[in-house]
Amino acid sequence: MSMLLTSDGVLDGPPHAALLDLLGKPIADSRTVVVLDAMLPFPGDKGDMLDHVQKYRALGWAECDVLTLSSGPASGIEARLRAADVIFCYGGTNHWLAESWRATGLAPVLRELLDEKVYVGMSAGSMIFSTLHSAAVDALDDHEEVEMLELTSVGPAIALFDWFFFAHLGADYFPETTDGWAKQTASRLGGEAWFLSDGSALVLRDPTAAPEVVSNGHWLHFDSDGVLVGSG
Repeated sequence: MSMLLTSDGVLDGPPHAALLDLLGKPIADSRTVVVLDAMLPFPGDKGDMLDHVQKYRALGWAECDVLTLSSGPASGIEARLRAADVIFCYGGTNHWLAESWRATGLAPVLRELLDEKVYVGMSAGSMIFSTLHSAAVDALDDHEEVEMLELTSVGPAIALFDWFFFAHLGADYFPETTDGWAKQTASRLGGEAWFLSDGSALVLRDPTAAPEVVSNGHWLHFDSDGVLVGSG
């Protein structure tokens, strides 16, 4: 398994270096597919998303496909996922992204591909593998978002591990994401939590083992009792 769970993608810094290590070959010899489902439920301008995708494409991929999980028959989407070396799930709403993997019947395909491909998550794309998915709705007060999406239930795309990933710690565009916010959120979660700044990521090679932190920014790690047990 080669998973890179990022807060803000892999354009530079330690997350980029970790991607190259996991990939094991040049980006120029690699194909990627960008999964956009998490962002598309939100209305409004998508200029930032388009800029991010273009910058990601400009890393120099041999092929950069872009799709949504419902943008064609499941068999065709599966073929495009299997053709990629790197599956990159973009940010947005983790609840809709997880639902999309399940509703299209592609979640079992993703689980299989996690043992064959490099998976990169950005924000929401990093948040769809935890057994704590529904608990995070209360911890983050995501009820309004779940209602907007008209979801009657929420859960992970695939339940791989028992900790939860929180993105954008200390980001200036989310001024509420302070260390104090992280501590309060962790205390409400009732499970192990990692909070990552935009220069940080987690590398996961075995879902039963602790992830490896790669960072030139800030991160916090809380245990299941909400006690801070690591930081950088």
